Amino acid sequence: MMKTKRYYEVYWVDCYGKKDKIAITDNTDKWLEENNKERIADGFDADDLEDFIFIECEVYIYDEKV
Repeated sequence: MMKTKRYYEVYWVDCYGKKDKIAITDNTDKWLEENNKERIADGFDADDLEDFIFIECEVYIYDEKV
């Protein structure tokens, strides 16, 4: 049986307009929380959701054991 779930591709755009995919998540708020923990531990300022581009995508899961 196939199961579908919504995920979000996370992109960051640098000051030159280059867009890089940096993550895929099912929860943007939790992802940002974890991302900011790492940034702060590395001595950087926290990010906001508005600092990223999120593109919704569907994932088709056929084997939940994986």
